Amino acid sequence: KFLINFGIEQTLKKIDGMFAFAYYNAKENTIYLARDRSGEKPLYYSFYQNRLLFGSEIKTITDFPLYKKNLNYSAIADYLHLDYISLNKTLINHIYKVKPGEYVKYNQEKLTCNIYWKIDQRLKQNISEKEALEKLDSIISESVQNRLVADVPVGLFLSGGIDSSLIAYYCKKYSTNISSFTIKMDNDSYDESKYADIVSRHLDIKNHSILLSENDLVNSLVEIEDKLDEPLNDPSIIPTHLVSKLAKQYVKVVLSGDGADELFSGYLPFKYIHIMKILSLFPRFFGKILYSQLSKLRGKDNYMSFLFLITQVSKGIGYSANQQIFRWMSSFTESDISEIFLKNFIEKYSENENIIHYLGSKSLNANLDVHDQITTMFFENYLPNDILTKVDRASMYNSLEVRSPFLDKQIIEFSSSLQNCYKIKNTTKSILRKLCKNKIPESIIKRRKHGFAIPLAKMLRTTLKEKVADTLTSKQARILEFINKEKLKKILDAHSRGVDNRKMIWSFYMLEKCIENNLK
Repeated sequence: KFLINFGIEQTLKKIDGMFAFAYYNAKENTIYLARDRSGEKPLYYSFYQNRLLFGSEIKTITDFPLYKKNLNYSAIADYLHLDYISLNKTLINHIYKVKPGEYVKYNQEKLTCNIYWKIDQRLKQNISEKEALEKLDSIISESVQNRLVADVPVGLFLSGGIDSSLIAYYCKKYSTNISSFTIKMDNDSYDESKYADIVSRHLDIKNHSILLSENDLVNSLVEIEDKLDEPLNDPSIIPTHLVSKLAKQYVKVVLSGDGADELFSGYLPFKYIHIMKILSLFPRFFGKILYSQLSKLRGKDNYMSFLFLITQVSKGIGYSANQQIFRWMSSFTESDISEIFLKNFIEKYSENENIIHYLGSKSLNANLDVHDQITTMFFENYLPNDILTKVDRASMYNSLEVRSPFLDKQIIEFSSSLQNCYKIKNTTKSILRKLCKNKIPESIIKRRKHGFAIPLAKMLRTTLKEKVADTLTSKQARILEFINKEKLKKILDAHSRGVDNRKMIWSFYMLEKCIENNLK
Protein backbone atom coordinates (compact mmCIF):
# COMPACT_ATOMS: atom_id res chain seq x y z
CA LYS A 1 0.00 0.00 0.00
CA PHE A 2 2.86 2.37 0.74
CA LEU A 3 4.29 1.81 -2.73
CA ILE A 4 0.91 2.31 -4.40
CA ASN A 5 0.04 5.43 -2.40
CA PHE A 6 3.42 7.14 -2.09
CA GLY A 7 5.67 5.72 -4.81
CA ILE A 8 9.13 4.22 -4.53
CA GLU A 9 11.07 7.29 -3.31
CA GLN A 10 8.72 8.22 -0.45
CA THR A 11 8.28 4.60 0.58
CA LEU A 12 12.03 4.04 0.87
CA LYS A 13 12.39 7.20 2.95
CA LYS A 14 9.68 6.07 5.37
CA ILE A 15 10.42 2.36 5.90
CA ASP A 16 13.17 0.98 8.13
CA GLY A 17 14.73 -2.39 8.89
CA MET A 18 16.13 -5.03 6.56
CA PHE A 19 14.64 -5.65 3.15
CA ALA A 20 15.31 -6.46 -0.48
CA PHE A 21 12.33 -6.35 -2.81
CA ALA A 22 11.10 -6.08 -6.38
CA TYR A 23 8.06 -3.94 -7.16
CA TYR A 24 6.21 -3.83 -10.47
CA ASN A 25 4.30 -0.62 -11.17
CA ALA A 26 1.75 -1.60 -13.82
CA LYS A 27 0.76 1.98 -14.63
CA GLU A 28 4.35 2.95 -15.41
CA ASN A 29 5.23 -0.51 -16.75
CA THR A 30 8.29 -0.25 -14.53
CA ILE A 31 10.12 -2.68 -12.23
CA TYR A 32 11.95 -1.40 -9.15
CA LEU A 33 14.59 -3.37 -7.24
CA ALA A 34 15.45 -1.96 -3.80
CA ARG A 35 17.74 -2.88 -0.91
CA ASP A 36 17.90 -1.69 2.71
CA ARG A 37 20.26 1.05 3.90
CA SER A 38 22.91 -1.18 5.47
CA GLY A 39 22.78 -4.12 3.07
CA GLU A 40 21.40 -6.69 5.48
CA LYS A 41 19.65 -8.55 2.67
CA PRO A 42 21.11 -9.33 -0.80
CA LEU A 43 19.60 -8.63 -4.21
CA TYR A 44 21.22 -9.38 -7.60
CA TYR A 45 20.22 -8.51 -11.14
CA SER A 46 21.30 -8.87 -14.75
CA PHE A 47 20.01 -7.59 -18.08
CA TYR A 48 20.34 -10.57 -20.39
CA GLN A 49 18.88 -11.15 -23.86
CA ASN A 50 16.51 -8.20 -23.39
CA ARG A 51 15.27 -9.61 -20.08
CA LEU A 52 15.71 -8.34 -16.53
CA LEU A 53 16.71 -11.26 -14.29
CA PHE A 54 16.89 -10.81 -10.53
CA GLY A 55 16.93 -12.75 -7.28
CA SER A 56 18.36 -13.04 -3.78
CA GLU A 57 21.05 -15.46 -5.00
CA ILE A 58 23.36 -15.36 -8.01
CA LYS A 59 22.30 -18.86 -9.03
CA THR A 60 18.75 -17.57 -9.52
CA ILE A 61 20.19 -15.71 -12.51
CA THR A 62 22.80 -18.20 -13.72
CA ASP A 63 20.20 -20.98 -13.74
CA PHE A 64 18.40 -19.11 -16.51
CA PRO A 65 18.61 -21.28 -19.68
CA LEU A 66 21.82 -20.77 -21.70
CA TYR A 67 23.06 -17.97 -19.43
CA LYS A 68 26.73 -17.34 -20.27
CA LYS A 69 28.80 -17.54 -17.09
CA ASN A 70 32.15 -15.77 -17.44
CA LEU A 71 34.37 -14.82 -14.53
CA ASN A 72 34.74 -11.14 -13.66
CA TYR A 73 38.50 -10.66 -13.20
CA SER A 74 37.98 -7.13 -11.92
CA ALA A 75 35.81 -8.49 -9.10
CA ILE A 76 38.40 -11.19 -8.33
CA ALA A 77 41.11 -8.52 -8.09
CA ASP A 78 38.97 -6.58 -5.61
CA TYR A 79 38.38 -9.76 -3.60
CA LEU A 80 42.12 -10.45 -3.35
CA HIS A 81 42.66 -7.03 -1.77
CA LEU A 82 39.51 -6.75 0.37
CA ASP A 83 38.61 -10.41 1.15
CA TYR A 84 35.17 -9.74 -0.36
CA ILE A 85 33.72 -8.26 -3.55
CA SER A 86 32.65 -4.65 -3.13
CA LEU A 87 30.62 -1.99 -4.98
CA ASN A 88 28.00 -3.52 -7.32
CA LYS A 89 30.27 -6.23 -8.72
CA THR A 90 29.92 -10.01 -8.46
CA LEU A 91 32.08 -12.97 -9.43
CA ILE A 92 30.21 -13.30 -12.74
CA ASN A 93 30.36 -10.75 -15.55
CA HIS A 94 27.14 -8.80 -16.14
CA ILE A 95 25.58 -9.82 -12.82
CA TYR A 96 25.37 -6.96 -10.35
CA LYS A 97 24.38 -6.28 -6.76
CA VAL A 98 21.82 -3.70 -5.83
CA LYS A 99 23.97 -1.65 -3.45
CA PRO A 100 22.83 -0.78 0.09
CA GLY A 101 20.66 2.34 0.06
CA GLU A 102 20.02 1.98 -3.68
CA TYR A 103 17.10 1.18 -5.94
CA VAL A 104 17.34 0.11 -9.57
CA LYS A 105 14.67 1.21 -12.03
CA TYR A 106 13.90 -0.83 -15.15
CA ASN A 107 11.73 0.82 -17.78
CA GLN A 108 11.62 0.46 -21.58
CA GLU A 109 14.64 -1.87 -21.53
CA LYS A 110 16.69 0.76 -19.71
CA LEU A 111 18.28 0.35 -16.27
CA THR A 112 19.04 3.31 -13.98
CA CYS A 113 20.62 3.12 -10.53
CA ASN A 114 19.46 5.60 -7.88
CA ILE A 115 20.82 6.26 -4.38
CA TYR A 116 17.93 6.94 -1.99
CA TRP A 117 20.04 7.06 1.20
CA LYS A 118 23.71 7.39 2.12
CA ILE A 119 25.49 7.62 5.46
CA ASP A 120 26.27 11.29 6.14
CA GLN A 121 29.11 12.20 8.50
CA ARG A 122 29.19 15.93 7.72
CA LEU A 123 26.77 17.43 10.25
CA LYS A 124 27.89 16.95 13.85
CA GLN A 125 25.61 17.79 16.79
CA ASN A 126 26.83 20.07 19.54
CA ILE A 127 25.35 18.16 22.48
CA SER A 128 26.71 17.14 25.86
CA GLU A 129 27.80 13.60 26.57
CA LYS A 130 24.91 13.24 29.03
CA GLU A 131 22.40 14.23 26.34
CA ALA A 132 24.05 11.85 23.88
CA LEU A 133 23.83 8.96 26.37
CA GLU A 134 20.16 9.65 27.11
CA LYS A 135 19.32 9.75 23.39
CA LEU A 136 21.33 6.61 22.67
CA ASP A 137 19.67 4.74 25.53
CA SER A 138 16.26 5.72 24.17
CA ILE A 139 16.80 4.79 20.52
CA ILE A 140 18.63 1.50 21.17
CA SER A 141 15.92 0.51 23.62
CA GLU A 142 13.22 1.34 21.05
CA SER A 143 15.06 -0.50 18.28
CA VAL A 144 15.43 -3.68 20.34
CA GLN A 145 11.79 -3.53 21.42
CA ASN A 146 10.67 -3.20 17.79
CA ARG A 147 12.84 -6.12 16.67
CA LEU A 148 11.53 -8.39 19.39
CA VAL A 149 8.08 -8.24 17.80
CA ALA A 150 7.41 -11.62 16.17
CA ASP A 151 4.84 -14.40 16.11
CA VAL A 152 7.64 -16.96 16.58
CA PRO A 153 10.21 -17.50 19.38
CA VAL A 154 13.03 -14.90 19.49
CA GLY A 155 16.52 -15.20 21.00
CA LEU A 156 19.91 -13.51 20.66
CA PHE A 157 23.52 -14.23 19.81
CA LEU A 158 25.73 -13.58 22.87
CA SER A 159 29.51 -13.41 22.55
CA GLY A 160 30.36 -11.64 25.80
CA GLY A 161 31.47 -8.46 24.03
CA ILE A 162 29.80 -5.15 24.86
CA ASP A 163 27.68 -5.02 21.67
CA SER A 164 25.79 -8.29 22.11
CA SER A 165 25.77 -7.82 25.91
CA LEU A 166 24.07 -4.44 25.57
CA ILE A 167 21.49 -5.93 23.20
CA ALA A 168 20.99 -8.72 25.77
CA TYR A 169 20.27 -6.12 28.48
CA TYR A 170 17.53 -4.46 26.43
CA CYS A 171 16.13 -7.81 25.34
CA LYS A 172 15.76 -8.87 28.96
CA LYS A 173 14.05 -5.54 29.67
CA TYR A 174 11.24 -6.37 27.24
CA SER A 175 11.23 -10.18 27.21
CA THR A 176 11.74 -11.97 30.51
CA ASN A 177 12.09 -15.43 28.95
CA ILE A 178 14.66 -14.51 26.27
CA SER A 179 17.34 -17.12 25.49
CA SER A 180 20.88 -16.56 24.21
CA PHE A 181 23.27 -18.68 22.14
CA THR A 182 27.04 -18.97 22.41
CA ILE A 183 29.88 -20.94 20.85
CA LYS A 184 32.64 -22.49 22.95
CA MET A 185 36.03 -23.27 21.40
CA ASP A 186 38.44 -25.91 22.65
CA ASN A 187 41.27 -23.41 22.10
CA ASP A 188 41.58 -20.81 24.91
CA SER A 189 43.05 -18.17 22.61
CA TYR A 190 39.83 -18.15 20.57
CA ASP A 191 37.21 -18.95 23.20
CA GLU A 192 34.97 -16.15 24.55
CA SER A 193 32.29 -18.29 26.17
CA LYS A 194 33.28 -17.50 29.77
CA TYR A 195 32.41 -13.85 29.15
CA ALA A 196 29.04 -14.78 27.66
CA ASP A 197 28.38 -16.87 30.77
CA ILE A 198 29.16 -13.86 33.00
CA VAL A 199 26.64 -11.71 31.10
CA SER A 200 23.91 -14.35 31.00
CA ARG A 201 24.20 -14.97 34.77
CA HIS A 202 24.18 -11.23 35.48
CA LEU A 203 21.03 -10.69 33.38
CA ASP A 204 19.42 -14.00 34.37
CA ILE A 205 19.21 -15.17 30.77
CA LYS A 206 19.13 -18.83 29.78
CA ASN A 207 22.30 -19.24 27.71
CA HIS A 208 22.64 -22.22 25.37
CA SER A 209 26.18 -23.08 24.35
CA ILE A 210 27.96 -25.77 22.39
CA LEU A 211 31.61 -26.82 22.56
CA LEU A 212 33.15 -27.04 19.12
CA SER A 213 36.09 -29.17 18.12
CA GLU A 214 38.14 -28.68 14.95
CA ASN A 215 36.24 -31.58 13.40
CA ASP A 216 32.96 -29.74 14.01
CA LEU A 217 34.39 -26.72 12.18
CA VAL A 218 35.51 -28.88 9.26
CA ASN A 219 32.10 -30.57 8.98
CA SER A 220 30.37 -27.19 9.01
CA LEU A 221 32.70 -25.95 6.25
CA VAL A 222 31.54 -28.81 4.02
CA GLU A 223 27.94 -27.57 4.37
CA ILE A 224 28.87 -23.93 3.69
CA GLU A 225 31.31 -24.24 0.80
CA ASP A 226 28.87 -26.01 -1.49
CA LYS A 227 26.34 -23.17 -1.20
CA LEU A 228 28.38 -19.94 -1.28
CA ASP A 229 28.03 -18.02 -4.52
CA GLU A 230 30.18 -15.03 -3.47
CA PRO A 231 33.78 -15.55 -2.31
CA LEU A 232 34.26 -14.43 1.30
CA ASN A 233 37.63 -14.73 2.98
CA ASP A 234 36.20 -14.60 6.49
CA PRO A 235 36.50 -17.96 8.28
CA SER A 236 34.20 -16.75 11.07
CA ILE A 237 31.34 -17.74 8.78
CA ILE A 238 31.97 -21.28 10.12
CA PRO A 239 31.26 -20.60 13.83
CA THR A 240 28.46 -18.21 12.76
CA HIS A 241 26.90 -21.11 10.85
CA LEU A 242 27.23 -23.39 13.87
CA VAL A 243 25.78 -20.91 16.37
CA SER A 244 22.90 -20.36 13.92
CA LYS A 245 22.34 -24.12 13.80
CA LEU A 246 22.30 -24.19 17.61
CA ALA A 247 19.83 -21.28 17.82
CA LYS A 248 17.50 -22.83 15.23
CA GLN A 249 16.86 -25.73 17.62
CA TYR A 250 15.10 -23.29 19.96
CA VAL A 251 14.01 -20.15 18.05
CA LYS A 252 13.32 -18.87 14.56
CA VAL A 253 14.61 -15.29 15.04
CA VAL A 254 17.69 -13.93 16.84
CA LEU A 255 19.01 -10.44 17.52
CA SER A 256 22.69 -9.64 17.07
CA GLY A 257 25.13 -6.82 17.86
CA ASP A 258 26.27 -6.34 14.26
CA GLY A 259 26.93 -2.78 13.14
CA ALA A 260 28.09 -1.31 16.45
CA ASP A 261 31.80 -1.56 15.58
CA GLU A 262 31.32 0.30 12.31
CA LEU A 263 29.06 3.01 13.75
CA PHE A 264 30.79 3.62 17.08
CA SER A 265 34.48 3.06 16.15
CA GLY A 266 34.91 -0.36 17.69
CA TYR A 267 37.97 -1.47 15.74
CA LEU A 268 41.32 -0.89 17.43
CA PRO A 269 42.92 1.14 14.58
CA PHE A 270 40.42 3.94 15.28
CA LYS A 271 42.49 4.60 18.42
CA TYR A 272 45.67 4.93 16.39
CA ILE A 273 44.74 7.22 13.52
CA HIS A 274 47.55 9.56 14.62
CA ILE A 275 50.03 6.69 14.13
CA MET A 276 48.52 5.88 10.74
CA LYS A 277 49.12 9.49 9.70
CA ILE A 278 52.78 9.13 10.71
CA LEU A 279 53.13 5.82 8.85
CA SER A 280 51.73 7.48 5.73
CA LEU A 281 54.83 9.72 5.67
CA PHE A 282 57.25 6.80 5.35
CA PRO A 283 58.38 5.77 1.86
CA ARG A 284 56.40 2.81 0.51
CA PHE A 285 59.53 0.81 -0.28
CA PHE A 286 60.22 0.67 3.46
CA GLY A 287 56.90 -1.11 4.00
CA LYS A 288 57.55 -3.44 1.06
CA ILE A 289 60.96 -4.46 2.41
CA LEU A 290 59.57 -4.97 5.91
CA TYR A 291 56.65 -7.06 4.60
CA SER A 292 58.91 -9.19 2.39
CA GLN A 293 61.03 -10.12 5.40
CA LEU A 294 58.29 -10.53 8.02
CA SER A 295 56.14 -12.68 5.74
CA LYS A 296 58.88 -15.32 5.64
CA LEU A 297 59.13 -15.77 9.43
CA ARG A 298 57.55 -18.55 11.44
CA GLY A 299 55.02 -17.42 14.02
CA LYS A 300 52.55 -18.58 16.64
CA ASP A 301 49.01 -19.65 15.81
CA ASN A 302 47.44 -17.60 18.61
CA TYR A 303 44.61 -15.15 17.96
CA MET A 304 46.14 -11.93 16.55
CA SER A 305 49.75 -12.88 17.34
CA PHE A 306 52.30 -10.05 17.38
CA LEU A 307 54.07 -11.26 14.22
CA PHE A 308 50.77 -11.55 12.37
CA LEU A 309 49.80 -8.01 13.39
CA ILE A 310 53.05 -6.29 12.41
CA THR A 311 53.19 -8.21 9.13
CA GLN A 312 49.71 -6.96 8.24
CA VAL A 313 50.53 -3.39 9.37
CA SER A 314 53.62 -3.32 7.15
CA LYS A 315 51.35 -3.60 4.09
CA GLY A 316 49.97 -0.11 4.73
CA ILE A 317 53.17 1.83 5.30
CA GLY A 318 53.48 4.80 2.92
CA TYR A 319 49.80 4.89 1.99
CA SER A 320 47.26 7.51 3.06
CA ALA A 321 45.86 7.03 6.55
CA ASN A 322 42.35 6.19 5.36
CA GLN A 323 43.67 3.33 3.21
CA GLN A 324 45.97 1.76 5.75
CA ILE A 325 43.50 -0.25 7.80
CA PHE A 326 42.09 -1.84 4.64
CA ARG A 327 45.60 -2.73 3.50
CA TRP A 328 46.29 -4.18 6.94
CA MET A 329 43.24 -6.44 6.54
CA SER A 330 44.19 -7.45 2.99
CA SER A 331 45.38 -10.91 2.02
CA PHE A 332 47.52 -9.80 -0.93
CA THR A 333 49.68 -6.82 -1.82
CA GLU A 334 50.19 -5.69 -5.40
CA SER A 335 53.62 -7.36 -5.29
CA ASP A 336 52.08 -10.65 -4.14
CA ILE A 337 49.68 -10.63 -7.07
CA SER A 338 52.43 -9.84 -9.58
CA GLU A 339 54.48 -12.75 -8.26
CA ILE A 340 51.78 -15.41 -7.84
CA PHE A 341 49.33 -14.86 -10.69
CA LEU A 342 49.70 -15.67 -14.38
CA LYS A 343 50.06 -13.18 -17.21
CA ASN A 344 46.43 -13.51 -18.37
CA PHE A 345 45.23 -12.28 -14.96
CA ILE A 346 47.96 -9.65 -14.47
CA GLU A 347 47.06 -7.96 -17.75
CA LYS A 348 43.42 -7.55 -16.71
CA TYR A 349 44.44 -6.65 -13.15
CA SER A 350 46.63 -3.83 -14.44
CA GLU A 351 43.72 -2.32 -16.37
CA ASN A 352 41.82 -1.56 -13.16
CA GLU A 353 42.52 0.86 -10.35
CA ASN A 354 43.43 -0.74 -7.01
CA ILE A 355 40.12 -1.05 -5.16
CA ILE A 356 41.52 0.17 -1.83
CA HIS A 357 42.95 3.27 -3.51
CA TYR A 358 39.59 3.88 -5.19
CA LEU A 359 37.62 3.50 -1.97
CA GLY A 360 40.06 5.73 -0.08
CA SER A 361 40.06 8.52 -2.63
CA LYS A 362 37.47 8.74 -5.38
CA SER A 363 34.51 7.29 -3.49
CA LEU A 364 34.87 9.55 -0.43
CA ASN A 365 34.13 13.14 0.50
CA ALA A 366 37.59 14.71 0.68
CA ASN A 367 36.33 17.31 3.18
CA LEU A 368 35.67 14.70 5.87
CA ASP A 369 38.35 14.12 8.50
CA VAL A 370 40.19 10.80 8.41
CA HIS A 371 38.14 9.26 11.22
CA ASP A 372 34.86 9.94 9.39
CA GLN A 373 36.32 8.73 6.09
CA ILE A 374 37.33 5.40 7.63
CA THR A 375 33.91 5.07 9.29
CA THR A 376 32.25 5.63 5.92
CA MET A 377 34.50 3.05 4.24
CA PHE A 378 33.70 0.47 6.91
CA PHE A 379 29.97 1.12 6.80
CA GLU A 380 29.66 1.14 3.01
CA ASN A 381 32.06 -1.72 2.24
CA TYR A 382 33.18 -4.00 5.05
CA LEU A 383 29.83 -4.10 6.89
CA PRO A 384 27.55 -5.10 3.96
CA ASN A 385 30.01 -7.18 1.96
CA ASP A 386 31.72 -9.08 4.78
CA ILE A 387 29.89 -8.94 8.13
CA LEU A 388 26.29 -8.87 6.91
CA THR A 389 26.94 -11.23 4.00
CA LYS A 390 28.50 -13.73 6.41
CA VAL A 391 25.61 -13.48 8.89
CA ASP A 392 22.92 -13.62 6.19
CA ARG A 393 24.37 -16.72 4.53
CA ALA A 394 25.23 -18.57 7.74
CA SER A 395 21.79 -17.95 9.23
CA MET A 396 19.75 -18.50 6.06
CA TYR A 397 21.46 -21.86 5.49
CA ASN A 398 19.79 -22.78 8.80
CA SER A 399 16.45 -21.03 8.08
CA LEU A 400 17.14 -18.58 10.90
CA GLU A 401 16.34 -14.86 10.72
CA VAL A 402 18.90 -12.46 12.23
CA ARG A 403 17.91 -8.89 13.14
CA SER A 404 20.43 -6.16 13.95
CA PRO A 405 19.08 -3.42 16.28
CA PHE A 406 22.17 -1.22 15.85
CA LEU A 407 21.30 -0.87 12.15
CA ASP A 408 18.09 1.00 12.87
CA LYS A 409 17.96 4.18 10.76
CA GLN A 410 17.70 6.38 13.87
CA ILE A 411 20.80 4.83 15.42
CA ILE A 412 22.85 5.03 12.20
CA GLU A 413 22.02 8.71 11.69
CA PHE A 414 22.50 9.61 15.35
CA SER A 415 25.88 7.88 15.52
CA SER A 416 26.95 9.73 12.36
CA SER A 417 26.04 13.05 14.00
CA LEU A 418 28.10 12.39 17.13
CA GLN A 419 31.46 14.08 17.64
CA ASN A 420 34.20 11.46 17.26
CA CYS A 421 35.56 12.35 20.70
CA TYR A 422 32.48 10.58 22.12
CA LYS A 423 33.40 7.40 20.25
CA ILE A 424 37.13 7.29 20.94
CA LYS A 425 38.65 8.51 24.19
CA ASN A 426 40.88 6.17 26.13
CA THR A 427 39.03 3.22 24.63
CA THR A 428 37.16 2.24 21.49
CA LYS A 429 33.35 2.66 21.51
CA SER A 430 33.70 4.98 24.50
CA ILE A 431 30.08 6.15 24.54
CA LEU A 432 28.72 2.59 24.26
CA ARG A 433 30.91 1.52 27.19
CA LYS A 434 29.52 4.39 29.25
CA LEU A 435 25.99 3.43 28.25
CA CYS A 436 26.73 -0.09 29.54
CA LYS A 437 27.50 1.21 33.04
CA ASN A 438 25.11 -0.28 35.62
CA LYS A 439 23.64 -2.49 32.89
CA ILE A 440 26.28 -5.20 32.45
CA PRO A 441 29.31 -6.27 34.54
CA GLU A 442 32.31 -3.95 34.69
CA SER A 443 34.63 -6.77 33.57
CA ILE A 444 32.70 -6.94 30.27
CA ILE A 445 32.70 -3.16 29.80
CA LYS A 446 36.50 -3.04 30.13
CA ARG A 447 37.16 -5.95 27.75
CA ARG A 448 39.17 -5.37 24.60
CA LYS A 449 37.51 -6.35 21.35
CA HIS A 450 37.93 -9.99 20.39
CA GLY A 451 36.87 -11.07 16.92
CA PHE A 452 34.76 -14.15 16.27
CA ALA A 453 37.60 -16.32 14.98
CA ILE A 454 38.79 -19.90 14.62
CA PRO A 455 42.35 -21.35 14.83
CA LEU A 456 42.64 -21.32 11.05
CA ALA A 457 46.45 -21.19 10.78
CA LYS A 458 46.75 -24.34 12.91
CA MET A 459 43.88 -26.11 11.10
CA LEU A 460 45.54 -25.50 7.73
CA ARG A 461 48.50 -27.51 9.06
CA THR A 462 46.34 -30.29 10.53
CA THR A 463 42.64 -31.04 10.01
CA LEU A 464 42.25 -28.93 6.86
CA LYS A 465 45.69 -29.44 5.32
CA GLU A 466 44.94 -32.33 2.99
CA LYS A 467 41.47 -31.14 1.99
CA VAL A 468 42.66 -27.64 1.06
CA ALA A 469 45.86 -28.76 -0.70
CA ASP A 470 44.03 -31.38 -2.76
CA THR A 471 41.39 -28.86 -3.81
CA LEU A 472 43.83 -26.15 -4.83
CA THR A 473 46.38 -28.30 -6.66
CA SER A 474 44.10 -30.77 -8.43
CA LYS A 475 44.02 -30.78 -12.23
CA GLN A 476 40.39 -29.64 -12.06
CA ALA A 477 41.10 -26.53 -9.96
CA ARG A 478 39.66 -23.51 -11.78
CA ILE A 479 41.98 -21.00 -10.12
CA LEU A 480 44.99 -22.63 -11.81
CA GLU A 481 43.73 -20.98 -15.00
CA PHE A 482 45.18 -17.73 -13.63
CA ILE A 483 47.45 -18.72 -10.71
CA ASN A 484 50.97 -20.15 -10.94
CA LYS A 485 50.69 -23.68 -9.55
CA GLU A 486 54.32 -23.88 -8.41
CA LYS A 487 54.04 -20.60 -6.50
CA LEU A 488 50.83 -21.86 -4.93
CA LYS A 489 52.56 -25.05 -3.78
CA LYS A 490 55.36 -22.98 -2.22
CA ILE A 491 52.80 -20.96 -0.25
CA LEU A 492 51.21 -24.19 1.04
CA ASP A 493 54.58 -25.74 1.88
CA ALA A 494 55.79 -22.62 3.70
CA HIS A 495 52.65 -22.60 5.82
CA SER A 496 53.20 -26.25 6.75
CA ARG A 497 56.68 -25.27 7.98
CA GLY A 498 55.29 -22.56 10.29
CA VAL A 499 55.07 -19.44 8.11
CA ASP A 500 51.65 -17.83 8.54
CA ASN A 501 50.05 -17.88 5.08
CA ARG A 502 46.52 -18.48 6.38
CA LYS A 503 44.95 -15.43 4.71
CA MET A 504 46.37 -16.21 1.28
CA ILE A 505 45.50 -19.91 1.43
CA TRP A 506 41.96 -19.34 2.70
CA SER A 507 41.43 -16.66 0.06
CA PHE A 508 42.45 -19.13 -2.66
CA TYR A 509 40.30 -21.89 -1.21
CA MET A 510 37.08 -19.89 -0.87
CA LEU A 511 37.59 -18.40 -4.33
CA GLU A 512 38.03 -21.85 -5.85
CA LYS A 513 34.89 -23.17 -4.15
CA CYS A 514 32.80 -20.21 -5.29
CA ILE A 515 34.04 -20.50 -8.87
CA GLU A 516 33.12 -24.20 -8.84
CA ASN A 517 29.64 -23.37 -7.49
CA ASN A 518 29.01 -20.68 -10.07
CA LEU A 519 30.42 -22.38 -13.16
CA LYS A 520 29.21 -25.95 -12.64
